[in-house]
Amino acid sequence: MNKILSKCLQGQKWAWGAFVEEYAPVIFAAVQRILRSHGLSGQEQTAEDISQDVFLRLINNDFHLLRSYDPARASLATWLTIVTRSATIDFLRRRRLVTISLDQAPPLVSAERPCDPATATEALPAGLLTARQKLVLHLLFDRQLAPADIAKLLGISPQAVRSTKHKAIERLQRHFKGTDFP
Repeated sequence: MNKILSKCLQGQKWAWGAFVEEYAPVIFAAVQRILRSHGLSGQEQTAEDISQDVFLRLINNDFHLLRSYDPARASLATWLTIVTRSATIDFLRRRRLVTISLDQAPPLVSAERPCDPATATEALPAGLLTARQKLVLHLLFDRQLAPADIAKLLGISPQAVRSTKHKAIERLQRHFKGTDFP
């Protein structure tokens, strides 16, 4: 077994950083290849988000997925590419847009009643998003700041910004799934 991998599984934090540094290019390249094969080339932010999701999958439940790696069956790079392919296809399936006829479409938002971003989050149930998630979404979408700029502003890593955004969007999707909009 790979030395860095075994140290990760033993809980040594420095090893996780080394693991990410070594295998992030493999995972990112695999994501880009799969996106290109689906006609989605040039989507750097999407590729970064999916790569982040792969790393989250690897560490969830005390590295459960990472512990399932068997060096007798494939190299670590090959195995990570397969895991990445699965995560990317899952992403693409979730992303498929539902199509409806124009007759069934809800009316467009009137210019007379524009959405006020300041009150948009007030309508959400208390506790749905953390204060940090609300702030990151506000800075990303309302202020249109780049993740690197937000990271500097908040004193966190760009990866933490992307992870916070990803978790907030997942919470919002779970909350609004099945909600009928007027």
